[in-house]
Order: sequence, then structure tokens, then C-alpha cells
Amino acid sequence: MAGSRKLKYADRVALQQADQAIRKDVLRALVEVITNCNDSYSRLEYGGQQVNGEIIMDVHRKHQNSIIRVRDHAEGMTDLRMDKVVGTYGEATSGLKEDKHVRGMWGRGLKDSIFGLGYGHVYSFKGANFYSCSLLIKNGIPTFKLNPPTRANAALRQEHEIPEGNGTILEIIISRNDVKVPQFDNLRNYLQRHFELRPIMSNPQRKIILRDIASAGNIRQEHILSYRAPKGEKVFSEDFAIEGYPARAQLEIFRSSIQLSTKGEEGDYADGGLLVISKATIISLTMLKFENDPYAGYFYGSIQCDYLHTLMKNDEPVLTATRDGINWSQPFARALKLAVETRLEPLILAERKHAQHDEQTKLDTRLRQKISHALHELNSIALAELSERREGERQHKQIELPPSGIGFIPERAYVQTGQIIHLHLLVRLTAGANIGATITVISNSPEIMVLTQQVTIEPHKHDSGIGQARIKVEGRQVGGEGTVTAYVGKHRAQVLVQVRSKKESMISEPAKSSNSLFTDINFDDRIDPRQRVYFDRVNSSIMIATAAPSVKIYLDSQGRLDTTVQGQVLLAELITEAVCREIARHGVEIGRFLAPDGAEADAVQNHFIRLQNQYAHLIHQYIVTLG
Repeated sequence: MAGSRKLKYADRVALQQADQAIRKDVLRALVEVITNCNDSYSRLEYGGQQVNGEIIMDVHRKHQNSIIRVRDHAEGMTDLRMDKVVGTYGEATSGLKEDKHVRGMWGRGLKDSIFGLGYGHVYSFKGANFYSCSLLIKNGIPTFKLNPPTRANAALRQEHEIPEGNGTILEIIISRNDVKVPQFDNLRNYLQRHFELRPIMSNPQRKIILRDIASAGNIRQEHILSYRAPKGEKVFSEDFAIEGYPARAQLEIFRSSIQLSTKGEEGDYADGGLLVISKATIISLTMLKFENDPYAGYFYGSIQCDYLHTLMKNDEPVLTATRDGINWSQPFARALKLAVETRLEPLILAERKHAQHDEQTKLDTRLRQKISHALHELNSIALAELSERREGERQHKQIELPPSGIGFIPERAYVQTGQIIHLHLLVRLTAGANIGATITVISNSPEIMVLTQQVTIEPHKHDSGIGQARIKVEGRQVGGEGTVTAYVGKHRAQVLVQVRSKKESMISEPAKSSNSLFTDINFDDRIDPRQRVYFDRVNSSIMIATAAPSVKIYLDSQGRLDTTVQGQVLLAELITEAVCREIARHGVEIGRFLAPDGAEADAVQNHFIRLQNQYAHLIHQYIVTLG
């Protein structure tokens, strides 16, 4: 038959596209929905209106048909707007074409999010009316159903928790059996770390709330989500032109002292890498050709280029069709990539060079084995000096507490950014601190968030004279450190907490038992040479400054201390100094070594000398190889 008509969009293609875009991943769907809400607020702000910026996500996990609701107080939609935004596929409805600073690129994130997980409903208040529609699967066919509008009465507003003004609620029923809903804490962690959500999570004009809904409909727990970039030092900043194009880019690079997780390790949630930003919208996280280079793991930052926005507005294929970021084969993207790599490469080469130099100062395999044995023996010395357990006692060790009667075990802890750990607090039971008594807990750092600011003392399993409590703490910024303090009456206990990026970096350290005071011996030419050895309490490591004059003269041509007898003797002396001083300090602090009030420093020095006389020869035997 002759003639022409509009090409139909096959029903199965819509479902296939939803699967490709969402990949049966609740987190990917929520990224789309949250950014839709944020875009709605951004359009209002673009028009000069004040907004409350609140986005509330309710998660009701069930064995079947779990429910997710996302609510905003932004523009709202009429039935005509719903028909265009929800009822059509592929329309440019977000405002991108009008140069508004929004993320929406294809006008299909909402549909993909719903059909990728199951089916759903959209409810909206606009002016005096209430509008609603549904996206359903009927006999395998994606179907849009638009309901007639009704008056926005008080009952409807109360039901949907929008007491006044405009707003929209998206409800997704996760009916697909092959879609798994993450645990609430995992949702919380990953949402606030997803690279596309970082500007929203860090925007003071937004308030993102995640709520865990119980079966009865009540709120089991809720959290305000946020994101803070890692701590680091700016090492590069340049605004430059892209050769051959009417475009400029701004490159900013920071270096973290802690190695960051990479995209190869944590994908969209990695702390390391460069955010590609166009018109305030993050569209990719990448390290370009250095994606798998371990020396690139210390760097993070941003590539800002508004010309990408111009290309997207003109429907240039600068982005991948599956929302995986930039299509680097596109000519302009390829030119941008080359320009950034040229500037990034010297930083990574310098990092590699320094790491190779550091590696030369480390111990060889044979001496590393010797040091591992020595650490075991050093911890045996510490245990013998600091423990009150006697020969022949049962294996349950005597619980040691400071004179205050309250202490954290251990005294230092590590937490991965965005994750939660439990700190273990022990309390000697007295009239003022009995079972059921309340403990107040605070943190001195915004990067270390105490989630249980009040806990109660519970019985200890093995000691009826001791109580215990578990305190939930979250790390909020990579590289952050803080002291968590627990108060019981007039007494207090403290624990040092450090936020790290990579889970591996927290478990790759030498394993230690709960009685291990020393975990490693590290050599570093970058630490202050005025103190040639010290004990790092946060990392439980003996640190040796190889740039110290009295150490440097014994280094070999490769900067190593361990290859001559003279170097090994010095190494043994340094280890003896650090070990004996730390045991003395710790013993006085916990009350194991007696110290008159006001004379603690003298007591530490006296015990330091005693310990040197008692153990120096043993430490030399562990370290020095004669002949």
C-alpha cells in the first residue's frame, strides 16, 4: 500500500530499553527518579522561585511486591503534562533543550525506572487539583492509564503527605521476581555515594531523606543523605581550549593521602576518578586511559566542559545510549579526552616514580618474614607487661579497663566512607554505672557521625562485673579523622576513628588479635626527620623516618636500612625505643603501671628505662643477623 505514516514503536522495544537502562537494579532506577525530582526543583529555581528542596524516599521491603515511593514538593503536573511526560517515550521534556541546568537527556528515565522494576503510579498536586496516572504491564504490553483529575482535598493531601502546594509522588511496585531490593543500609550507603547524585547530596538547597517503612506503614528508621568529597590537596588547575572546537574545559585535580577506590573496584560509587560536568550536571566518572593504573588511585577531581551540553542539546551522540557516560569515540569527546590525559599523565608518572622510590626503602622478603616474627614477639612482650592474666588461668582473658572504669576496645577503628561500624565500649559496673544506665556519645568531627548518641549498658557475656555497649558510627568523608567520646557520669572514654575509601586497605594490614599493640613497621622519607622513630597510634605502626640524619647514614645505595649489620643494629635500637616507650605510656594510661597524680610523665620515663633494660637484647636477637 502506497503512502507514509509515523513509525510505530514496538511494545517489546520499550521493555528491552528499560532492561538495558535499569538492568534490574533498584539503585539505577532511584538515580533516575531522584534526578527527575531535582530537575523539577532546578526548573523552579531557574525561574527565580524559592523551593524547600525536599526529596523523600520511602522503601517498604517485602518478600514480594516491595514498594518504593519518591516524593517532592516541586512543580507538580497536570493531566496534560502527565500525558506528555509519562505517557510518551523519547520526548525532550526535562528542559535540557531550553538550556536549563537539568540532567534529563532523553525523556525516558521515569518510564525505564518503572518498567525496569515492575509497574507504578504517578500522583501529583498542581494548583487546586489532584492528578494521577499508571504505567502497567497488561498481557505483556506496556500500558499508560491516565485518570480524570479530582479536587485536591485534605484527605488526599494527608494520604500523600503533601499538606499544601504542588508536588509529585512516584510509586513503584517491584513486581519482577528477578529484581532484588538491597538492604536498607546498603541503599543508604550507595545512594549517597553514586557519582551522578553527588551534586544533589552535597547541595545545601536539597534535603534528601531515606525512610525504612515497616509492614504497619510506620517509619522504622530514617536518615538524611549527604556526600562530601575526599580530603585532599589541589595539585592541578587549568582552564584550556580544546583544539579544533569552539570549546574550553576546566580541569581540577586533587590528591588524597589515602588511596581511593577506583571505578574498576566500585564502579559508580568509587571515590577516585574525575567527574565530567557540563552545565552543573555530572554525566560521567572516569580516569580515562588510567582507569586501571594503581598510581591513579590517589587522584580525584573534575572536568568541566559546557560544550558537552551544547552537543547534547543538538542531539549529538556524545553520550552512550545505555546511560553509561560519555561516548569517547565521538570526535569532540575524543579531543577532550586527549587534552585531559596530556595534563594528567605527568602527575601519575610522578606518583609512580615516588612509589618506586618508596619500594626500594622497604624490606626484602627475607627480612619481612623476620619482622613478622619480631612483631609477634613484640606483642607477646606487650601482653606480658600489660595483661593481668596469670599462668594457669582459663582462656577468657581478664578484661582491662582504665582507672576511670570505662574504655573502648580497641582504642582505634577504621570505617569505609558511607559505611557503618559498631564500636565496642566496656564499663566497670558501679552504683553510678549499672545495667540499663544511659551512656552519652559524641564525635568531635563532622566526618565521623555517631548514629546512636545515647546507648544503654548491657551485661557482658564473660564478666559479671563489666557492662558493655555497642555504638553505631558512620564515616562521611574519606581521609577524615575524629575522636568519639563516651560519657558515663563524670568519666569518659575515647576512640580514634579514621575514614578510608577502600575496604581492602582496612583488611590488608597484618592481622592482629585483640591483644596486638603493634601491627607493622613502616619506613618513610616524607615524615618529619627531627623525630627518627615514633609510634602511630591510629595505624598501630612503628614509623621510621629514613630522612633523619642518624638513620640516613646507614642506608645503602638503594635507600634501605636492612642490608648491613650496622643498619640492622640501628633498626633494632629504633624498634626498642618505640616499643618500650609505647608499652610504658599505655601501661600508665590504663592504670597497669602505678603513677602518682601529676607524675605520669615521670612514671612513663621510669618504665621506659626498665623495659629497655629488660627487653632490648631480645629485640636485637629478633632483628640482627650476625655472620
